[in-house]
Amino acid sequence: MSRRKLLKGYRFKVVPSGVREVLRKTLRATVAANAKLKADAVARKFPTTWVLAADTLIAFRGRIYGKPRDRKAAFRLLRLLSGKTHVLATGAVLQKGRFRILRVVTSRVTLHDNPPLGSILKRSDPTQYAGGYAIRAKNDPLIARIDGSVSNVVGLPMEALGPLLRALH
Repeated sequence: MSRRKLLKGYRFKVVPSGVREVLRKTLRATVAANAKLKADAVARKFPTTWVLAADTLIAFRGRIYGKPRDRKAAFRLLRLLSGKTHVLATGAVLQKGRFRILRVVTSRVTLHDNPPLGSILKRSDPTQYAGGYAIRAKNDPLIARIDGSVSNVVGLPMEALGPLLRALH
């Protein structure tokens, strides 16, 4: 599943923000700051258009993790998380000009005890996803349980964004 699939039915254009992401003291503050930075950068280019920007990261044992730099780093991180629960947060901003709506949603994600990491990491590029993984629609070999928003784990908390997007559509 992807953010594009979550936005099916909406007209949109993907515009990379080009911003350098920042790290704050907490997971919530970090994803909020990065989503705002991304939204500001794109809104400057398109001041009369609604911009949607998002940032998704995970936290485990007091440390914040983003996208792993390579497959080896993804393997090490997923091995560390296996059988345990971590927090995933997405900061999402809807912005037009200077008007901004910010939502931060967290979900608790528990991984299976001994997932087949080799085959999981061959199937997708872990450097594209926070925590090195993407959720599968059915029979996920990695994710045992999600407490909270499933769409948030994909990268856009549609329970929070859907009503706002429908109001703008």
